[in-house]
Amino acid sequence: MMNYKKLQRAEFLKMTGGLVFLMLSNKWSFAQSSLSSDLVSSAQKRQEYTIALLKKLVTDIGPRPSGSKAFAKAAKIVLKEMQRSLPQVNFDRYEFDDWGPINSSSLIVGAQHIEAIPQKRGFGTPANGVSGVFAKIGSAYAITDEQNGQILAYFSVNQYGRAIAGSGSGNLDKSVPVFGIGKQDVLLLDRSAKNKLSASIKSEYKPVHKAPGINVIGRIPGKTKKEILIIAHLDTIFNTPGANDNAASVIVMLMLAHAASGREHNHTLTFVASDSEEYVYEGAHHYAAGRIADNTMNDIRYVLNFDSLTYGPNLWINSKDQGVKDMIRDIHKDLNIESTPIYGENDGFVMDSLPFKPSGAIALHANSRGYDEKTLPVYHRPDDTADKVPLDCVEISFQVFDEFIKRADRT
Repeated sequence: MMNYKKLQRAEFLKMTGGLVFLMLSNKWSFAQSSLSSDLVSSAQKRQEYTIALLKKLVTDIGPRPSGSKAFAKAAKIVLKEMQRSLPQVNFDRYEFDDWGPINSSSLIVGAQHIEAIPQKRGFGTPANGVSGVFAKIGSAYAITDEQNGQILAYFSVNQYGRAIAGSGSGNLDKSVPVFGIGKQDVLLLDRSAKNKLSASIKSEYKPVHKAPGINVIGRIPGKTKKEILIIAHLDTIFNTPGANDNAASVIVMLMLAHAASGREHNHTLTFVASDSEEYVYEGAHHYAAGRIADNTMNDIRYVLNFDSLTYGPNLWINSKDQGVKDMIRDIHKDLNIESTPIYGENDGFVMDSLPFKPSGAIALHANSRGYDEKTLPVYHRPDDTADKVPLDCVEISFQVFDEFIKRADRT
């Protein structure tokens, strides 16, 4: 005869996902990890999980710039998701100086209004804006002083589509405000520069001191201190909900955590949903500084950085380690994955993985390509929404990196 108390406990764990039991007992059980791994045990479950979290993180919250209440809300959601699977979960908090635009920017050239997006963490204009002559500078544009030709505002072009946050030039005075414009306006702007039309723009900023930064950290202790660290940034720039960049990659990371929770590991697995990637990688730098301070940086053997895994089915892998490249190739072949990985030339220590270079670990930075005409134009745009995420790319990324973790754990 079945024990009624055991049945009650099993039903309780099933209904709560084990979270309440974990909180009450403060212990990690095989039953808990098995239930958590079942969340992503099939392609159908992974798709349902992805859609549900995209709604919570992207549709319901919207843009999640670092330091905002929206980001803090997203961080709490990710914390709770990690708590469903991982025995060690915590916030890693820090403070930083931030900024925010007071008003929207609009470039006026002649009588034309052109969409222009201010640079991330750049400089604003004076309260009354800047005015001058519109000019072309290489492949970019500028408003210049009519008398002395000094650059008063600088405009970079988004090669993928409409305007995104501007990108500065190394030749600029550091106080010059920088804006992004879209490639669809290039012909108009070329004519305007040729005719030396008058132009103006206004965009004020306000400083925010001691803005709150929040990394979300989850760990599965292994049999050894040797560690595989997986990082994906949760923040966005100020004007995009960031479904592809980078909520979908965070969701892939969470699914990997759920899957891994049902297995034993030689390596400790660390999962980091980082803050401030869009603002000079401050979240990753803060977490890495903590790892140096507590003398655990050298435990890290692999650093996997997921950034925009859903621009297409072909994973774009950057690593200097030939063994990593061979492993990625073999995984595609062994799992019969019908996509073609692309291999870049950098060492993998870029953006959020850069602060972990002192570990001496093997680094892998993963982006993707393949649906370029559909996905790249929404990069850093307001229309990078949940419905723009190709779910097949989520599945490919999960399959490849779940197997990668298994194989790297055996080395």
